[in-house]
Amino acid sequence: MVRSFISNHSIESVFLKKTVTYRLLKSGEAPGDCVDLLIVHDGDDYLKLGMLKEQFENDLQKGLGRNTCFILLPPGTSIDRWHYYHSEGRDVQAFQQFIYEELLPELRETFKIRKLGMLGDSLAGAVSLRLALHDPNQWTHILLQSAAFSEKDIKGGANLHKILPWTIYQSVGTGEDDFVSPITNEYLYILTRNRQLKTSIQTAQHIYVESDHGHLWECWREDLSSAVNIFYTK
Repeated sequence: MVRSFISNHSIESVFLKKTVTYRLLKSGEAPGDCVDLLIVHDGDDYLKLGMLKEQFENDLQKGLGRNTCFILLPPGTSIDRWHYYHSEGRDVQAFQQFIYEELLPELRETFKIRKLGMLGDSLAGAVSLRLALHDPNQWTHILLQSAAFSEKDIKGGANLHKILPWTIYQSVGTGEDDFVSPITNEYLYILTRNRQLKTSIQTAQHIYVESDHGHLWECWREDLSSAVNIFYTK
């Protein structure tokens, strides 16, 4: 029986001015020469609320994901999360520099990477898209669950006028336009903006799914198998 293994790692970030701790989730078997690396924003929530470890172990028993490594990256406090993930956050640029100039170089020293993707829910989905747009050719997969895009995010995707070299998985609930941000107390129009992104961005492959649900973790947990299977197989 193949089991998964979690190890803890940290980076002294110059850009974020703190020690950033992340978890590495991988198969207990030795991976091959090349790994498929998926950075998971809201990493602790995906582990605890999304039950990613349990999902991964189910996949391993089916022969899926043997060479996949998940980088579970938590943002810190809810206020840190907003400032890292939202397009108007105070630390958006610093978080981007952390990803590209500190985290990715460390991962590339450790692994020979075949696929490189990001997974995120809500604001963590929005930041996944924004980070990938900074240097599109580095990424192969962007997995978005109920991404809470701002108007600025939608315009950023629409203004590219080129086909992006990614496989995108984008899922959203039909009841999500009613969701109000607990930070700003504003409607986020999640369904509307996901539909706008679907029609405005061009990628190598785009899987788009609407389901009858709200902005809830139990919905993302049910959808998680579909999202990660796209990363395994596409």
